[in-house]
Amino acid sequence: MENIRRDDNCLVNPIILFVLILAFSIILFITDDIGYYIMIGISMFLTLTFSLKQFIKQLATVLILLIVGKTLTIIDLGIGGNAILGLVEIVLKLFPIFIIGGILVNTSPLKMMSSLKFLHIPNVFALSIVIGMKFISEMGLRIKEIKNGMKVRGLRLSPLHPVRSFELYFIPLIYKCLQVSETLTSSIISKGAEYRGERTNYHKITFKFFDIVFLLLAIFLLWRSI
Repeated sequence: MENIRRDDNCLVNPIILFVLILAFSIILFITDDIGYYIMIGISMFLTLTFSLKQFIKQLATVLILLIVGKTLTIIDLGIGGNAILGLVEIVLKLFPIFIIGGILVNTSPLKMMSSLKFLHIPNVFALSIVIGMKFISEMGLRIKEIKNGMKVRGLRLSPLHPVRSFELYFIPLIYKCLQVSETLTSSIISKGAEYRGERTNYHKITFKFFDIVFLLLAIFLLWRSI
């Protein structure tokens, strides 16, 4: 299985990633182009420290979206072209959140639990957040497995045969969902999630230099936009 997780190399802890996602969700709709470019720069820089492969992939995606958007503004394709242009603009607008969210999803669950405990989040809510994050991450890997299996068997999805496409893709995906749910449940129980006593953390949550820098940047961007 391909391993792209390098959460120990991320410059900031999960608390700051949560804060950045929350701040960017507000700033994106009230900032100007300069503020947007700063957010893109922050998210891409964090991706570079997290995974070089992910950085190259995200950079290529941004460039392709920019080229497509620029092309559609030059070439008039009617209502269909305007609809595609609007979709491209929405994806570009939300791209900083997608990038940081991708880092957070691939962060170690132990690290996320330690961060939520540091914030005194109730255990029930903390477990719900971590399970949701890891479910998204695991399902991404399962979708790749289904696609690879279809390629090996020479099978392809076709909009002309929706029923067959449903059988080939979504039924295995439902089965994979059940497998992931069982795996996550077993993992949670084995880690003593139901234990009511005093807990210790493998990952000690501290605020380092870059945590403070990115927190101040988020506050500055919010202040600048308002």
